[in-house]
Amino acid sequence: MRSKCVIIAGEMSADILGSEIISNNQEIDWFGVGGPLMKANDLTSIINWEKISGFGLTDVIFRLPALIFNAFFLANKIIDIKPKLIITVDTKGFNFLLIKIIRKKIKNINYKPKFIHLVAPTVWAWRPNRAKKLNGLVDKLLCLFPNETGYFRKFKINAEFVGHPSVQNFSLKKDRKSLFALLGIPDNEEIIISLLPGSRASEVRRLLPVLISTVAILKNKIKKPILFVLQAASNQEKLIKNLLNNSSDNIIVFGQKNTGPLLTSTSDYSIITSGTATLEYALSGVPSIAIYKTNLISAAIGRKIINMNNIILPNWILGKKVMDFLFQEECNAKKISETMVSLISDKEQHKKVNNFSSDLKKLLTANDKTFNENLSQTIKQSLI
Repeated sequence: MRSKCVIIAGEMSADILGSEIISNNQEIDWFGVGGPLMKANDLTSIINWEKISGFGLTDVIFRLPALIFNAFFLANKIIDIKPKLIITVDTKGFNFLLIKIIRKKIKNINYKPKFIHLVAPTVWAWRPNRAKKLNGLVDKLLCLFPNETGYFRKFKINAEFVGHPSVQNFSLKKDRKSLFALLGIPDNEEIIISLLPGSRASEVRRLLPVLISTVAILKNKIKKPILFVLQAASNQEKLIKNLLNNSSDNIIVFGQKNTGPLLTSTSDYSIITSGTATLEYALSGVPSIAIYKTNLISAAIGRKIINMNNIILPNWILGKKVMDFLFQEECNAKKISETMVSLISDKEQHKKVNNFSSDLKKLLTANDKTFNENLSQTIKQSLI
């Protein structure tokens, strides 16, 4: 008899992880909430995933009533299905609310599913006291980073390190032939510098003009031919092309879906907006510079409540600076171009980056298995 499981994902990154879970566990009937990738893998959708997204600070006032209503509606549907296992993926604001509602509703009935949450909340970075609230909420917390399990176990939370999905997706060899075939241009042996201006519109508006100015400086400073390839998030392609305007001759926009790992692994250098991409490029052994710029108020608050040394994932995981981070006032074309020129000329740093890549792969691999293998094993054990 096939087991029934529910999986909940409310944003694009969670949809990617959710689709991996479903495709690698096809002996299970999957119900829940997800995006296009999960639906393509035969998820039986309960409600549209847009109804549970947007639980951030700016959305709380306006969307809280609708989100609470949808959480109760979804909880009732899940209880009707009676899955043996409920997996929530990231989207912690909505998902933790949903779990609380389900637990309260089933308290006095003969139905006790197991709850697993994938992607530990980053309370360790800025709200450490919030971790204790997870105790008793989930049966198992699956962590992507080895540093996290010890922290959550201090609060008697059953935390398990399952490895990071980027290890299996971004540990690829260079493939210039395939990349240039996708770009539709000949390979003239240029230095490939990838540019990542972020996935949010606010990031693109702040950072793309800086990157455009940086490209102009580097074109003059570096004598060798350079190919600048901008990796555009699918939801920002139109905005990026509008902002590029007359600069499009110097920058190629790379917007093909599901080909991010190809550009990542084949790049010679990169300038990246702070985020998961810093880890992906580090795993691929690409010498990179991380950048970020926000409004003055957010920058001031961020510096007070966040340890800036932990912002760049490779630096945090390895416990040392392996990637330069240019934040706020340092995030300007002059400083970025100077740092890139120095990076290109520093051959010793190239060797170090390859060593750091190997170290990261080891640290982010759990039980000598892939992320998918560890997840499947955890799911099977939870269904016994």
